[in-house]
Amino acid sequence: MDLIKILIQFVLTLIIIYTIYYFYTIRKCKKNKSYAPAEVNLILMRHKIDTKKINLYGMIKLVSFVTSFILSLAITLITTLFNNTVLSLLFGTLVSVLVAIIIYNIIGNIYEKKSKKVVKKK
Repeated sequence: MDLIKILIQFVLTLIIIYTIYYFYTIRKCKKNKSYAPAEVNLILMRHKIDTKKINLYGMIKLVSFVTSFILSLAITLITTLFNNTVLSLLFGTLVSVLVAIIIYNIIGNIYEKKSKKVVKKK
């Protein structure tokens, strides 16, 4: 029963954070085609991805969801595991940074392969 409460907390936190992120970032990207969040720019520069060869708006939506997932995971872990404020802040920061590095690297590798794919003409 306790696990169900934790999962419900995680899902609700994910929905709330993604909704806020949607209104703050994704709608801004829809209106201004040249705008991209810092996470997306970091992935694009780190992996040298050509934005003309990928769906940038799709990447922005994916990174927004992943960022919401990372924050929700950190919040859920902090609230369920620790009562000490200092430990929870340290653990939350460590988890957020490690998960972000791993997942953003995976996203970058996927989009790097997509941007380097040569379309064969018939």
